[in-house]
Amino acid sequence: MILLNLRDLPIKKWFIANNQFFPFLIAACISLFGIGCVSKGYSYQGNPLFGWMESSGEVRTTDPYPILKRYPSFQATDFEFPVGGKYAEGYYLAQKFGAENGKFGGRKHLGEDWNAMTGGDSDYAAPVYSFGNGVVSEIADYGGGWGKVVRIVHYHNVGNGDFWFLETVYAHLHTIDVEPGQLVKKTEWIGTIGDAGGNYPAHLHFELRSIIGGPLGGGYALKTDGFLPPTRWLMQYGPKEKSFSEESFQFLMEKGGTL
Repeated sequence: MILLNLRDLPIKKWFIANNQFFPFLIAACISLFGIGCVSKGYSYQGNPLFGWMESSGEVRTTDPYPILKRYPSFQATDFEFPVGGKYAEGYYLAQKFGAENGKFGGRKHLGEDWNAMTGGDSDYAAPVYSFGNGVVSEIADYGGGWGKVVRIVHYHNVGNGDFWFLETVYAHLHTIDVEPGQLVKKTEWIGTIGDAGGNYPAHLHFELRSIIGGPLGGGYALKTDGFLPPTRWLMQYGPKEKSFSEESFQFLMEKGGTL
């Protein structure tokens, strides 16, 4: 098969100058070979910060507590799913919280794995959103099984004068679009879905923790102490327009998890 090298086309300069190259590339690809050939990520390059952090092994952290103390009204009163909008439209739970995984000696999954229902790597470079108002405490490229990671600390106003600190972890990212110490609002774009450098099919590994700043760990453990089930948490503190549960996000056409 002869493949068209779009980089050699003289019209490329015009398209780039007019911010039309990626739409042109997608249209040409669809026209020539069908929609299935659209390259990873091209469908989601709407964020102007796309791809600012290159793979470097860099780990950058900050202490979130002085920042939260400086902005006491910046609280997390409610939460939303980190993918797919308010109700994770178009996504399913490929591996639930607490699921035992035989590949890891029956250890329990400490988070949730989210995949697009369109399958494969169709969600590669799709946006990842902040679970709630919070402060970015860490961005890193760990490589290996974790890939690029963002951690956010939330000061959760439970009501009745009670406050809890929570931490969310977003892993296997393609890009990181936030900085340590940055205040992020609920549903704010913080990065894009990745595949941990090609180690897995594209998906988001998402954790909700009650212990702040602990070791990153391995995503699985014999016990789930210090970790919370995100979807069950959202059933209590998430959007209320319609009911949902973990079972609401089962995708019967695909069995098992991503890892």
